[in-house]
Amino acid sequence: MEIDIKQCNNITSAKVSIEAGKLNIKFAPNGTGKSTISKAIQFATAKDDQALAELLPFKFRSENPNNIKPEVFGIEHFDSIMCFNEEYVSKFTFQPDELVSNSFDIFIRTEAYKEKEREIQALTSAVQQQFANNPNLEALLANLKELSGAFKVTASGGLAKTSTGAKALSSANKIDHIPQGLEHYQPFIQSPKSVTWIDWQAKGHKEFSELSDSCPFCTSDSTDKKEQIAKVSQEYDKNLIKNLVSIIEVINKLGDFFSDPAREKLNIIKSLKDGIEKEHETFIVTIKSQIDDLVAKLERIKSLTGFDFKEGDIVGQKLLTYKIDLQFFDTLNSAKTNETTAIINQSIDGLIQQAGPLQGKINQQRKEMQKLVEKHQTDINAFLTFAGYRYQVAIIGEGEQSQLKLRHMDHSSHLSGGSQHLSFGERNAFSLILFMYECIAKKPNLIILDDPISSFDKNKKYAILEMLFRRNAEYCLKGKTVLMLTHDVEPIIDTLKSVRGQFSNQVFAAYLQLRNGEITEQPISGDNIKTFIQICGTILASTQNPIIKLIYLRRRYEVLGELEAAYQVLSNLFKKRAEPEDHRFPKTDDGLSTPLSPDDISAGIAEIKSHISDLPTDYPSLIALFNDNERIKALYHQSTNGYEKLQLTRILLDIETIDNSVIRKFINETYHIENEFIFQLDPTQFDLIPEYVVRECEKILAETTE
Repeated sequence: MEIDIKQCNNITSAKVSIEAGKLNIKFAPNGTGKSTISKAIQFATAKDDQALAELLPFKFRSENPNNIKPEVFGIEHFDSIMCFNEEYVSKFTFQPDELVSNSFDIFIRTEAYKEKEREIQALTSAVQQQFANNPNLEALLANLKELSGAFKVTASGGLAKTSTGAKALSSANKIDHIPQGLEHYQPFIQSPKSVTWIDWQAKGHKEFSELSDSCPFCTSDSTDKKEQIAKVSQEYDKNLIKNLVSIIEVINKLGDFFSDPAREKLNIIKSLKDGIEKEHETFIVTIKSQIDDLVAKLERIKSLTGFDFKEGDIVGQKLLTYKIDLQFFDTLNSAKTNETTAIINQSIDGLIQQAGPLQGKINQQRKEMQKLVEKHQTDINAFLTFAGYRYQVAIIGEGEQSQLKLRHMDHSSHLSGGSQHLSFGERNAFSLILFMYECIAKKPNLIILDDPISSFDKNKKYAILEMLFRRNAEYCLKGKTVLMLTHDVEPIIDTLKSVRGQFSNQVFAAYLQLRNGEITEQPISGDNIKTFIQICGTILASTQNPIIKLIYLRRRYEVLGELEAAYQVLSNLFKKRAEPEDHRFPKTDDGLSTPLSPDDISAGIAEIKSHISDLPTDYPSLIALFNDNERIKALYHQSTNGYEKLQLTRILLDIETIDNSVIRKFINETYHIENEFIFQLDPTQFDLIPEYVVRECEKILAETTE
């Protein structure tokens, strides 16, 4: 598969190859556009045109006459992508109560678990279907909740006077008992639209009555009626009436579900002329309590799953507790309620007949869950130990309440979250492992790792690679399509060279080179990874220019630590010293260096010529080669890789005269053996020097030779 990315940030064009079912490692220096590649693929796959449009290169943001826009092709193979990056670390991991959101879905709810869940569901569905196929039952639940929700109970068990229901009933029922003088408003006050009418009447009177003696509604003379019109808004509060109407309506809807005595009492309470008294409040509390108990019972039955049976529960006996016995709900013990609950009780009786098979499946699921929990804990804790982290994890809780918790090995209690306790590197390592488990659970088509392990030391890098790709494929990312974008060559060296047998045929690696906005991909094989000694041997045996050969030979001596006569001669040649110095000896108190002896000069040149035969035999002639700036500049322009260009720049210029300290450091690091690996990519085959560094060198050379 090849993904083609165009006009995204600094990328004019990029072609990225991805092999299905493999770890695709793309190695590139910082600034190449790795994160842009990641974002472009994600946005395009998600069809997020707005986010993709934000990747438009800056050069087109002011003027874009040709309507250039970011484009991504070749993503039709991917309909779901997950990406590990800084956003994942900050958004999904180290939650207040657990290490990662949705621990249960990530670590426990596997396909095997879901299959067992479906088998249990098939047995319990007969009970749940009583709700799914019965809209009247759902309406009953809604009405019971509405009536109960209108009333609150105090800590001492009394009716809370501040609850909406208590407020509505605390004063006279002025719907049934219309105040004197307002009787002719009865059709409006007792209509279904009473609340709307009261609001309309009050607003009209308040806003317009002072404008004229005419009625603001009918324009007739209302001089004698103004007091009566005003009395409506004085007697009727829209919100209280609204709440009272709601309570009356829900009581009426529930009518047949109440026992006869309860219904009679409620009819009295809702129609009281002077509001409720203490005995009425006590009865309302009783009604609310029994409604709450029945609702809790019904919802418990409605949501019945295997998780409701705890370890040690006997299913048949536990199911008996789900049956509804209305003798304990005397205010709701009516023919209508009995008829409704009888159907539910029958379905529970039917499930009790299946208690044996249900018990077996629940026990199997619990056993598999425990086995899975123990495996995940063991694997993660083994990784933490191998990587040198003094933390352990445990999955705490049962079923959907399961949470991944963290503790330090020197402390017995679990920590809340973890971000406040872990270092930056520890958070990233944890997050990456948690991300792996989430990918296993969600099964995306493509997994992107955006520079995931560059900040870790070598041991931790390998521990992470081992955890991610070197276990049973069911429990890691082995065999999945993974795109790893990194500026770190070590993962490639490890997987293709150092321990290639452990990653056999799992890895497809490539180098991404950015030149003039175009990213090209160069495949990397194990044969491309060499020691510098091997690289040097190849160059010395080639037909390269002698100065190029001397660049690699000097580095060879430095890598091997062979700093004797030959290295001393080369060091002086590269510094263009007419009088060679011997840096094996410290400078004198006057700051003078020890001259390199004639014997050492001769021995050094002889040693060098044993590797490069087509060289002059005397030091002055060799110095002349290095002082021939035109020849060296010609070599610079002929060279096709940045490594050699940087070394030739160093020969042409006094490195300390370069103002740009970043470029000076970069040239020094490629000249000496800083940041060196035992293995590396051959610089004659892979141009690893960033484009901006080479451009800066060319700029410096141009300025110094004008």
